[in-house]
Amino acid sequence: MLAVAASCRDTVAPEPKTSDLDKAHQLWRAQNLHTYAFTLQRSCFCANTHRLFVFVASDTVAGVLDLETLESVDPHLGQTVDDLFAFIQDAIDRPAQLIHAEYDAAKGFPTVIDYDGAAQIADDEISFRASDVHPISPPPG
Repeated sequence: MLAVAASCRDTVAPEPKTSDLDKAHQLWRAQNLHTYAFTLQRSCFCANTHRLFVFVASDTVAGVLDLETLESVDPHLGQTVDDLFAFIQDAIDRPAQLIHAEYDAAKGFPTVIDYDGAAQIADDEISFRASDVHPISPPPG
């Protein structure tokens, strides 16, 4: 029985895919985007899991629009692409029970992140889906 339990743990342990992460992060940095917008959705046992339109100015979340209600929401609900990369790296370093990430082939940003910190802890799972990253012009002034 112990052998079965140990083998199950091995099948869900995170695979340190640091080479995928590093390649994607290099591709993202090559885009040289510091002011951009994108769509982000997180699934978790947390507040606001609606699709969000995130505005990033000079590498800082400047505004977040809830795409379901079309209302502005707390900027802390948004993340930058660099925040998403940091989340993945942190999960690999811990290591998390599960970390799975996929990256945009053209721009390198994470498109899918699935995370489970520990199998024995309920409600620590979170998933992110990011899409439509595009540059925006900084506001005048």
